[in-house]
Amino acid sequence: MNYTPMTSWIQQRRGTVLRQAITGYDALDGLHEDMLTRQGFAGRDTQLYRRHEPTKWTRVEGNTNHVDIDGARLEPTDLADPAGGPMRLFHNDAVSIWVSRRSADMPFSVRNADGDEIYFVHRGTGTFYTEFGPLPYEPGDWVLVPKGVTYRIRPETSDNYLLLIESTEELGLADAGPIGRRAPFDTDLFVVPTPQLDELGDGRNDAGEYPLRLKLRNEYTSIFYDFDPIDVEGWKGDLFPMKMNIRDYRPVMSDRIHIMPSAYGIFASPSSLVGNMVQRPYETAPDAEPVPPYHRNMDYDEFIFVHGGTAMGLPVAPASISLTPQGMHHGLPADVAEKARETIRGGGGSVDMQYIIVDTKGQLHVDPGALRFKRDGDQIREGVTAK
Repeated sequence: MNYTPMTSWIQQRRGTVLRQAITGYDALDGLHEDMLTRQGFAGRDTQLYRRHEPTKWTRVEGNTNHVDIDGARLEPTDLADPAGGPMRLFHNDAVSIWVSRRSADMPFSVRNADGDEIYFVHRGTGTFYTEFGPLPYEPGDWVLVPKGVTYRIRPETSDNYLLLIESTEELGLADAGPIGRRAPFDTDLFVVPTPQLDELGDGRNDAGEYPLRLKLRNEYTSIFYDFDPIDVEGWKGDLFPMKMNIRDYRPVMSDRIHIMPSAYGIFASPSSLVGNMVQRPYETAPDAEPVPPYHRNMDYDEFIFVHGGTAMGLPVAPASISLTPQGMHHGLPADVAEKARETIRGGGGSVDMQYIIVDTKGQLHVDPGALRFKRDGDQIREGVTAK
């Protein structure tokens, strides 16, 4: 039985505070709102109202700091070599995050015995050819491949960019709570494959064999067949690969109060949440605060991948990748936040971001190869990828 601490109904207030948190910014009179949370945004929390911006430190010494990576420069081995594979960026015992830029058909099939896999398609088109049947992919697709499913990827374009999240814990759908089973998306939108035998035979190596790469305990074993191991003609059950597209996700919205990122989850495990922050109208009620406060998440590392859009009007390069460790502040600088408010007050339209989010309970370690593409400066603290 899992024990989850109850959300406390006991609250205290001392000193200068807002009557309603995250609203009525003008009443702060120069103070800065700072959110301290437990269990992501689901546990106890406190809003602190401080004189100085908590992200304006002068330097950091130690192993905990923001990581900002230029994902457009990543070069996994599958970019140039059909026999190559994805590049791992971050990992802990439960979750690892990779990038694949496969430009040619796999001359092998793969089977992950370590965990479930979720691919997010940033660029490119092609097909996941699985033993359950083919799943065509396009930009914006979420493709879920459960643990143990045999598949290979067949790109149609040479420029492909796929974000891969691997979970050693079984993934399910995030709990949307009382808003109902058809929101923020109808699960009937999931595309489920139908068996179709492969006529191209692209899973063979130069010797005409069909290799199967089995991943187990972060090691790979190659198993060779003289026939295609993807030879299924039928299946039934409740364990299967599937996909949906980010355009079919309808976010929870409010005109009067800012909705926290955890409301935009799609997939979840006991120690991780995977989702997307997408286009939505700004909060426009007279006292609404459209800019989220400063935040320090005390129980989750926060990973962001920029699929498209801006950070409340601030330009962000597509494929930007950031990691905010537990306990570190993040949020828009005061001057940037004020410009965003002015734009919104002037009828500035809607939030246009398409960000992929992964929150993990365990600390994410950065792979040395990813650090080679770390950008100078601190773009999260400067507001580029702030939540």
